[in-house]
Amino acid sequence: MRLSWRQLIKSKLRGKSSYFSVGIAFSGDSVLLCALQKQGDELQWVLDASFSHSNWQKQLADYVQRHKLANTDCYVSLTSHWYQLLQIDKPNVPESEVYAAIAWPLKDLLPPNTDYVYDYLNPPAQATGQSKLSVVAIPRKDIKSLSKGIYDANLNLQSILIEETATVELTPTSDDAVISLVQEHGEEIVLNIVKNNQLYFTRRLRGFENLGSYSENELSMGITESLCIQIQRSMDYFESQLRQSPVRKVLLKLDTSLSEKLAKQIQENMGLPVNLFEPEIICDSSFNFKMASFSCLGAAYVKHSVITEKSKATEQGDSNSGIPKSAEVSS
Repeated sequence: MRLSWRQLIKSKLRGKSSYFSVGIAFSGDSVLLCALQKQGDELQWVLDASFSHSNWQKQLADYVQRHKLANTDCYVSLTSHWYQLLQIDKPNVPESEVYAAIAWPLKDLLPPNTDYVYDYLNPPAQATGQSKLSVVAIPRKDIKSLSKGIYDANLNLQSILIEETATVELTPTSDDAVISLVQEHGEEIVLNIVKNNQLYFTRRLRGFENLGSYSENELSMGITESLCIQIQRSMDYFESQLRQSPVRKVLLKLDTSLSEKLAKQIQENMGLPVNLFEPEIICDSSFNFKMASFSCLGAAYVKHSVITEKSKATEQGDSNSGIPKSAEVSS
């Protein structure tokens, strides 16, 4: 969706926002918002809000006006309720023609009579003999609706992510592979394996949606073991099929008040360091990362990543050196 001349002029007249960025996450049952401000060289999480799907556009516009968020750069993240993540064979065409060629296999994989917007992720490593792409497909009507709501609220929509890549934004930079397990309230666990800010592997762990209802004893009577099995399977695939060095750390952000105890149990079972996942963001005293939406915070953090990549590219004398985050998808 393009801005009209009237919208563009209004945007210029509003002036620069005092906020660094806004992240908005569209989940299955609500629309979540967070805002970051720059404090010297650090980012601080300063606003947090939730809106109902039924009238999120009006609630968002009112919130933006009330907190003087107009003209802030906005980044959107979608949870799995909004998109399909598919794996297809990479078309045997020049790189410049890949996007157009994807349309044909997608017709057989997506429901008919629905117009989709799609993009693809190019994995940084492939299993032997494979040449795959991970494709994200979102109904065009949904993209138009959420874009209009954000523009009408006087926010500057910059990009739209999916839950898996939003989490990557928050993962600390490391030459060693890191596994992160992130779970929004009542949702499936998203397991990512990340190295050097690139997503090598992602999958969803089903059957843990009620994790927050289990006691410490119940966790130790099979739940933790089941979780460790899924982590080990993912590590085995990463090391043997993608031929990568072993994972060195596990980061947890799960929907349970027993995260510390669960981390200890996993560490004892797997012999790997297991830490609570805390982004490199200053957390205002009224907020906490345990209850945060990492899909929302990760979206807001994108601007920092973009600025950092541009700075590195300038130092290296190559403005095109930024590497897009990619994924190997497993069911």
